[in-house]
Parts: sequence; structure tokens; C-alpha cells
Amino acid sequence: MDVQAVADELGDALKTIDGLTVPEWGVQRVSPPFALIPLPDGDGITYDMTYGRGGDRIGDWPVLVLIDRPARPESRRAIAAYAAGSGSKSVKQAIEDHTYTALDTVRVTSCEFDVVTYAGTDYLAAMFHLDISGKGA
Repeated sequence: MDVQAVADELGDALKTIDGLTVPEWGVQRVSPPFALIPLPDGDGITYDMTYGRGGDRIGDWPVLVLIDRPARPESRRAIAAYAAGSGSKSVKQAIEDHTYTALDTVRVTSCEFDVVTYAGTDYLAAMFHLDISGKGA
């Protein structure tokens, strides 16, 4: 799998959520709410899951959605909409319903919450964990 191509397509899926921005990785000036797509966590990429170069797997690729003013009630309501299993703001639905060319399957397996600092500002964050598989290239 081409990690950059997968990240780009995940960003395209997230951009289908009205009002959610997806800045390029490393950009310091952001406009919340926004999503970040870092590199895979855990064991990274597992190559050659089948014979030859038949398939690769990323067992834990995090995707974050960040909301400003983490202690405000409206921020909690907003992050809850992104964490919902379905609906117009659902990250799970946007990612799983998207059509991909850089990967074969993607499943949002879990979501956790925290307050994180990005570019010197605190945000309420939802971290989604993705399980991705695709053709070896």
C-alpha cells in the first residue's frame, strides 16, 4: 500500500463531512473543527499477508477530529456527533462509505476522547482507530 495515497483518500472521505476541514499534515494554522491524519500507529504496516505481494494490512491507523474550546458544552455535543456510528457528521460513516482506489477495505474499530494540544492550542479530540487492508505494491 502507498501510505500517502491512503492518507489522501482518507482525507477525501473526511472532507465529505460538512464544515470539517482536513489540513495538510504539519500545517500550524488550522480552522476548527478539523481532522488530522498522522502515520499509522502500533505495528505500522504488515506486509505480505497472503502469498507473494498479495496483501498488506495496517491494524491501527489513527484519525483525529479536533474541536476548539474543550471545556464548553457545545464542544462536547459537536465531538459526540463526529463519534456517532452514523449520521451526517459521523466519521465512521464517512470513512466506511467512501470509495477508495488506494486500499481494499477500511473499518473504523473504535474511538477515544482526550484533550490534546496542537500548535500551542488545546482541543477536545476524538481519536478514531482504523483497520485497513489493501493490495501489496
